[in-house]
Amino acid sequence: MTDRSTLSTARTALVLGASMAGLWTARVLAEHFDQVLLIERDHLPADAAPRPGAPQARQYHILLLRGLQIMQDLFPGLEQELIASGAVPFDVTGDVRLRSRGKWLPQFPSGQQLLSCSRLLLEAAMRRRLRQDARIRFVEGAEVTGLVTDAARTRVTGVRVQRRDAGAATQPDEETLHGALVVDALGRRSPTPEWLVGLGYAPPEETVVDSFLGYVTRRYRQPDNFQAGWRMMLITATPPHDPRGGLIFPEENGVWVVMMAGANKVYPPTDEDGFNDFARALGPEYYAAVQAATPISKPIGYRGTDSRWRHYEKLERWPERYVVLGDAFCGFNPIYGQGMTVAALSAVALGEEIRRSQGNLDGVARRAERAFGKLTAGAWLLATGADMEWPGTVGGERSNGLSDRFGRWYIDKVLDAVAVDPHVRIAFNEVNQLVSPVTRLFAPDILWRVLTHR
Repeated sequence: MTDRSTLSTARTALVLGASMAGLWTARVLAEHFDQVLLIERDHLPADAAPRPGAPQARQYHILLLRGLQIMQDLFPGLEQELIASGAVPFDVTGDVRLRSRGKWLPQFPSGQQLLSCSRLLLEAAMRRRLRQDARIRFVEGAEVTGLVTDAARTRVTGVRVQRRDAGAATQPDEETLHGALVVDALGRRSPTPEWLVGLGYAPPEETVVDSFLGYVTRRYRQPDNFQAGWRMMLITATPPHDPRGGLIFPEENGVWVVMMAGANKVYPPTDEDGFNDFARALGPEYYAAVQAATPISKPIGYRGTDSRWRHYEKLERWPERYVVLGDAFCGFNPIYGQGMTVAALSAVALGEEIRRSQGNLDGVARRAERAFGKLTAGAWLLATGADMEWPGTVGGERSNGLSDRFGRWYIDKVLDAVAVDPHVRIAFNEVNQLVSPVTRLFAPDILWRVLTHR
């Protein structure tokens, strides 16, 4: 094994993985370290192109309102750059044609603006910004094979990497890269549980909730002169009897992404006839829009949508200087679009812990994991609470206690009020967009409107 690290270890941070969680984290850590190495298994494209290590990037992704706010803070002007590249801004109530619980909801301007674009475009724009930062260096084509620790195995001091050069006749030696802080942003397939066991630590407990949801996406050329009064159409499933839902949202370059989903193993087909039949079952307005557009790709199916929380925040022993965040910490059912935003919140929380440490990084990792546990809880409640409404869902806990029965009854009343009361709907959106905690729905102004709603 060779050690080719020539950087100052004390002022270097290592980020493992260059997907969204890694990009957020590298940007935040650049405020606290002289050098940030962003280590990625793939050779990254220069533009908005797919890559082997992120096949899910072609599926539906959106940055929730809280995530967009963080992007505006960490990457000033990037929103305007994305719009110039074709991203579509839209008002979450004014520009969205929404059918919820079988009823079309009224459209009205809310002032809550999101951005619709492909994840490929978003990641490419963020990478471009990070490459312009002299503090950040991409280490591409490098697969992380293990952690490096001190002799007592109580502190992570770096990682071992194997270069992935397709044209090489022989595999090169492993390299060791050292850093004062190492962050695992490797996603759902993170090997950290195995690495911890190899170092003598306990693996984390896991909580898994699976509603057996599958979805399929297909890209279309938007129809010319299409007059619909919306930029996005959303058909929500209605538990427990109607597991089908659908979405049409715009991407750059005049593309529509048609996404259809089904819970409880009601998986949308990927063959032509089955795809169209599923679209037809979502109603005449949805089906007419799909038929008016021109398909430019084949339908691509996706399953494996469980929500999986690895409870690192609960471990009694934890190595110093090692952080796990993003999907490696908690992966959400992607239908709710929370993953990229929770990753951004986690990166910001890590930065806050480093700032509070005043230069002493010992203890930062443990405190950060606990902070991630707290900020994850709200998004987890939203995602798994919705999934638990399906009778075939496994995992989680179904309680029939008084408080739980009241909670379900009250949320049902909130959803009724959302259909007719703009004030309640905006508050509900704030919660779903991770701008406000769930307790916002129990504030006096909302509580009164919900309970007096007729």
